[in-house]
Amino acid sequence: MTEPLVTVHHDECHGDAEKMVRKFIKKVKREGILDECRERRYFKKPTVVKTEKKRNKKRLINKVNAQRNALSDPRGYLKSKRRRK
Repeated sequence: MTEPLVTVHHDECHGDAEKMVRKFIKKVKREGILDECRERRYFKKPTVVKTEKKRNKKRLINKVNAQRNALSDPRGYLKSKRRRK
């Protein structure tokens, strides 16, 4: 099954061409079409894709855990921002 197309009708923008272009660009960005095109520009081995997903997942988990720790410790936010000597 094909994905729905991104369309902008002249009724949405009252016939203003510049508004239609801006609206179209926003819709394309929201759908992630440009990001997908950039990713598909070059072939990536399936193992590389898998390791990148793992790395991104681990990074996200560490980020969320750090935010939780900062919220639970009243001085946690300041500790993480302090420079170490």
